[in-house]
Amino acid sequence: MDKMAVYNRLPVFAQNLACSLEGMRIQRSRYGRGFWKALNAYEARTDWSSDRLASFRDQRLRGMVDYCYQNVPYYHDVFSEGGIDPLSIKTLDDLKRLPILTKKMVNKDPSRFLSTAYKGRRIKHHTSGTTGSGFVFYVTPESLDEQWACWWRFRRGLGIRFGLDQATFGTQKVVPVGQRTAPFWRENKPGNQTYYSAFHESEENLVDYCLDIQRKRIPWIHGYPSLLAPLASCALEHGLRFPEMQFVTTGAENLYNHQADLLERAFGCRPYQHYGMCEGIANFSEDLDHRMFVDEDYAAVEFIADEDGRMHVIGSTLTNYAMPLLRWDVGDVAEVRTASDGRREVISIDGRSEDALILPDGTVVGKLDHVFKDTVHFSEAQIHQNADYSLTILAVKTVEDVSEDERLAIDQLRQSISPMLPVTFTYVNRVPRTRGGKLRFVVTDVNKGRSPR
Repeated sequence: MDKMAVYNRLPVFAQNLACSLEGMRIQRSRYGRGFWKALNAYEARTDWSSDRLASFRDQRLRGMVDYCYQNVPYYHDVFSEGGIDPLSIKTLDDLKRLPILTKKMVNKDPSRFLSTAYKGRRIKHHTSGTTGSGFVFYVTPESLDEQWACWWRFRRGLGIRFGLDQATFGTQKVVPVGQRTAPFWRENKPGNQTYYSAFHESEENLVDYCLDIQRKRIPWIHGYPSLLAPLASCALEHGLRFPEMQFVTTGAENLYNHQADLLERAFGCRPYQHYGMCEGIANFSEDLDHRMFVDEDYAAVEFIADEDGRMHVIGSTLTNYAMPLLRWDVGDVAEVRTASDGRREVISIDGRSEDALILPDGTVVGKLDHVFKDTVHFSEAQIHQNADYSLTILAVKTVEDVSEDERLAIDQLRQSISPMLPVTFTYVNRVPRTRGGKLRFVVTDVNKGRSPR
């Protein structure tokens, strides 16, 4: 049974009920005893010195490395064939003895990265990242407890309390794409959350979004910068104010200064940025002074320079014993410095913000990486929007028959944008890069002269 097809046929009140039931399930599963135990531990480390945090991180790292050698086939072979003594890896700096791990390497044979010792519940996740290559992996309930504990330490450090009403802007399809009249949002009552559709952000609809946030006097907005920026522009254009707004937080994409300025003008408070990912191999959090630091107690993060001197984010899990990833290449580039207290401060991040598609009615649709979340036989992919609004997907395939991958990608596109836009696939040996060597996820030839809203 296609649950989303059933959901999309429900009346709005029933969809709100379904969202609330799902919210109740999430509250119970995500914020249980394990989460609170982990949160207490993370908050207890808030004031630790950089040396103490590094020592704690390296202790966890030694345990994880030994576990991988003993129980994960891929790493056992890496150590054995490379003549590497796992006991020789004692600190973050020692990790350079291991090869950097890429999505392509794992997708070649995912079973070799599963622990043979872990007997608990494996939770399946999938992601695509900025190169368009799908990736399926597994995590433990305990690793999710730690991930959410780390994220909530960041939020509580800003003053955000549990139960605070929030407006969320993400890519969950809570409103049917074909819906043409308001409301373009749904309610999760147990989570005190109103979820606004990313796929209905036309100029006209954004006014309704702003008015609903005003009416509900919501004090906290969270979402992707590419989704919040049009909302802020609309609010400023129509002179709408939000006196009850206390917090704006962003994630999933890099937050640029011009976006932060725009959000601050519209909502009266400067946004805070958080950097994390489902794989759980790196995490950076801003403090009250808007300075972003590596969460050293959560993951072992390296910054490795390429031939052009750019620092790439390479992360190793300290928490996930179901499918451990060591020296995982995130694909992002960061600028980092050492603060006066010894902590590693992240000045900027690049590689996670994406261009957007422009629909014929003027709606801007961004954050489309989910289109390729299950296309595991594409090593790279790019959505190219032609001047007539049609789409061409450039892809590098790893097997000859990719008909199922095409179907999955088209299904995701149809659910996210107009089902009438033609989509074709073109297969290449390598998706073209920019002059700076980056792979752009979306390229559009529509309204190239369009200025940011």
